[in-house]
Amino acid sequence: MKGLLIALLLTVGVGSAFGQYQEKVHYTVVSETATAAPTVTEFFSMYCGHCFQFEPMMPQLKAGLKMGTKFEKSHVDYIPHDNPTMQAGIVQAFVIMESMGAKGAELLQYFFDQIHVKMRTVDDMSTLKKMFEEKGVSKAEVDKYFADKTLQAKAKKMAREWEAKGIASVPSLVVNGKYLVNMGSVKSLPELLALVNYLVDKK
Repeated sequence: MKGLLIALLLTVGVGSAFGQYQEKVHYTVVSETATAAPTVTEFFSMYCGHCFQFEPMMPQLKAGLKMGTKFEKSHVDYIPHDNPTMQAGIVQAFVIMESMGAKGAELLQYFFDQIHVKMRTVDDMSTLKKMFEEKGVSKAEVDKYFADKTLQAKAKKMAREWEAKGIASVPSLVVNGKYLVNMGSVKSLPELLALVNYLVDKK
C-alpha cells in the first residue's frame, strides 16, 4: 500500500492506459444493490499512516469525479486494535468534525498532523477532547458535542459500515456502495480516477 501511495503521488500527471476492467482484478462486488445516487466512499482512519499519505490527494480525487458524484468519508473503528474506548472515540470525533463544516476539515488535518507528524500518542479520551480545545473549541462545546445523542447514533452506525462492505485495510474506496476498488490494480491517480469513474457508471 505504501508503495502504491508513493506512486500515486509521483505520477499524478500520467494518463490511464487501462482499457478493460475486470471483477476480482480491479474491483470486488461487496453488495447486491447500489446506492440511488452515484457515491464514492473513502474508508479511512485518522490513526492510519497510509490514510495520512493519501489525504493530500483528496482535492484532486474529488475534482476528477464525474459531475454529480457525491464523495464521503467513513471512519473505521478497528484501530487501535487493543483500545475499544478509543476505537469508538475516534469515530465519534470524526462524526463531530463532519458536523462542524470548515472547522471540522481544519480539525481533521490537525489530528492527522498531531498523530503522524508530531507523533503524538492519542490513547485516551481526555487527550482526544483536548485536541479539539487546542484548535479553539471550548471545553463546554466539546463536552456538548460528545454528549449529543444524534451524533452518538451516527457514530455507532458509521462504525458498522466497514464490516458490511468487507473492508480489510484502509484507505479503501467503495463506489456506489457496491464496488470495492482494488487499490493495488492502479499505478497513478489518473488510473485510479478512470477506474472509479467507470464504476460510478456501473450499476
